[in-house]
Amino acid sequence: MALTNREKKKAREHACLIMYQVDVGNLPLKEVTENYWSDFGKEKEEIKELSEYLVKKTIEHLEEVDRAIGKHLKKGWVIERLLPMDKSILRVASYEILNEEISPPEAVINDAVEIAKSYGEDEKSPKFINAILDKVKRDAGK
Repeated sequence: MALTNREKKKAREHACLIMYQVDVGNLPLKEVTENYWSDFGKEKEEIKELSEYLVKKTIEHLEEVDRAIGKHLKKGWVIERLLPMDKSILRVASYEILNEEISPPEAVINDAVEIAKSYGEDEKSPKFINAILDKVKRDAGK
């Protein structure tokens, strides 16, 4: 069964939160996902699968993803300086824009901006994430 757009957004949100925990806790993905889902509770299996897939593939392509993001940071900035949640959102969304066709890039960017509105650590996070992802999309020729 195909996921609805709302379910894809939910999967992206979970993926960003899992990526954040992997990043901040410096823990293995398997450990984080087991703890995450036991804490989070019930979710459709397809949403869990897409969430975990996006995080796994983002981690596998982290150098490529970080390069794509890093090209658009202010001079002197590196990805490690970004706020942790912003970094997680940018990484997951950039991976999807660069390597997947689950949804159009515009939908991925829109979902990332909405996630930043809920979880971003700064009021400027949504605008910042939108600007970076738009440039990643442009560079990818999409």
